[in-house]
Amino acid sequence: MATAELEPARAARTTMNTADAPDVLSFFLDLANASEAIERRLDGQVCARCGTAVGLRPGGHAYTRTPDGCLGWAVRVCGACWPAAPLGGDLMAAVAWVVAAGAVEEDVIDAWRSRRAVSVPVGRSWDVVRVSRPLGWAVLARLPRHVAGIGPVLEVPARETVEFLIPPGAASGWPARRELRDVFRVGPRGTSQFPALDLTLADGRRACCGRRWLTRVEPHRRPTTHGGALLECLLAEYRRRGEL
Repeated sequence: MATAELEPARAARTTMNTADAPDVLSFFLDLANASEAIERRLDGQVCARCGTAVGLRPGGHAYTRTPDGCLGWAVRVCGACWPAAPLGGDLMAAVAWVVAAGAVEEDVIDAWRSRRAVSVPVGRSWDVVRVSRPLGWAVLARLPRHVAGIGPVLEVPARETVEFLIPPGAASGWPARRELRDVFRVGPRGTSQFPALDLTLADGRRACCGRRWLTRVEPHRRPTTHGGALLECLLAEYRRRGEL
């Protein structure tokens, strides 16, 4: 089934992954699935983001998932790629990110300082694709093979779901909901609850409601995941299950 979504060509060129390994700084990789190309990035032999071996410099830390938690890797990046930001990033920059989406600044600061999630409108800066937790984890394992980098991905234990942020309107041409079971698209007039950006899988902490980020959140670099790649991974997982 072809994707009806057409995103700008420049975004597609910079997002779609044609290499053997993805940007290992944009998500928390399952170490058991690490290829030789990924291991070279984790070991600092090549740039963690693009894979070049020229002009390397310290690039911060990448994180991999194991049965016992997350491991940190001191990686390197080339002169053309940016180092990893700290997991929590700059508080005020993070606040500005959600305020630009329509949240109230005072509410954001108050909630995040007490480890609560804050309500953020959907539709202005991004739309949300909410999927069941098993489907979300399966898709998250597939995405690195389709995109160079992954945008913010949120785990919501109370709903037993995972939420992906995609560009506004990117899911408008997707198949009907009856064809994509366990997938719910949240657009204009909807909201999502965002924890502080340092409450991540790698950090091991959650908001009071249980929410946490499953990827490194770098809103100024990669605010969303490519919508077409996400749909492709969803369809591939349905086909694997024999449900499509």
